[in-house]
Amino acid sequence: MERAVTEPRLKSPPLVLDSSAIISLFFREKFENEIVRIIEGQSHFATMDLSYAELGSAAWKSVAIFKQAVEPIREALRQATNFISDNCEVVSSKEIVGEAFEMGTKHGIQIYDCLFLCLAKKLESQVLTTDERLHNKVNQIKELRGMVFPMNFGRLANSNLR
Repeated sequence: MERAVTEPRLKSPPLVLDSSAIISLFFREKFENEIVRIIEGQSHFATMDLSYAELGSAAWKSVAIFKQAVEPIREALRQATNFISDNCEVVSSKEIVGEAFEMGTKHGIQIYDCLFLCLAKKLESQVLTTDERLHNKVNQIKELRGMVFPMNFGRLANSNLR
């Protein structure tokens, strides 16, 4: 039996990836496997333009501070920036910096994090983050509760993930 098509299905909002989630994915942080599991179930993503700079900073720290080999880090940075370019709607911080400032001053959250939260609010979505402090803080604020993708940090800290 054929089914009549009545209306196209509404596309789900993109999952907002903050810099910590993207860094975990490409720089082999302890949440890498969990991030892979989560994003495999998603069809589209969004992030802020500042993710590129934060990836660069993570790559620099890996080499300059943690003394990792340059070439693997350079390749991880290339892959990470390509992932963003190829898979994410990249939003300019200029579009929401005012709203992020208001949220940050009201709730005591850094503007960098508020940019991602405001983007999720704008897109009616959630932020995927591996920043446990941000995750916990957002879930303690009634107005913001539920804006971050649920992650079980206790289970992840005790797992075999790096």
